Amino acid sequence: MTRNELIRLLVLNEIADDYEEPEYIHGRLAGLGPHCGLPIELPDVRQALLDLVGLGCAKAYNLWRNPAEGLRGVPPLERVDEYYYWITDQGRVVHSSFNSWPFDEEGKIRPGWCAPTE
Repeated sequence: MTRNELIRLLVLNEIADDYEEPEYIHGRLAGLGPHCGLPIELPDVRQALLDLVGLGCAKAYNLWRNPAEGLRGVPPLERVDEYYYWITDQGRVVHSSFNSWPFDEEGKIRPGWCAPTE
């Protein structure tokens, strides 16, 4: 697994239960990343969201519309922060099939887990 793949999975985990915005996701992952040897910056989160939307695992939403409006396709990079993101059914399949999670049920790093090198 590469660094980018792991970041995508961590982002997917963050959007699995609610709509989330990039800065909130970054705040959560910036605290988790160093525990598993993986510093995570806001540009990493933005790129992961764009990748996940492109792969069909996440969708961007404009929550300022009533009802919330899902964006068709991938938002432009310069507008990625204007949307909230939520996992799709396809993303749930990927999320539930991931078996190399770095954290155990108590939030501690699993013994023997190694951070990606690339």
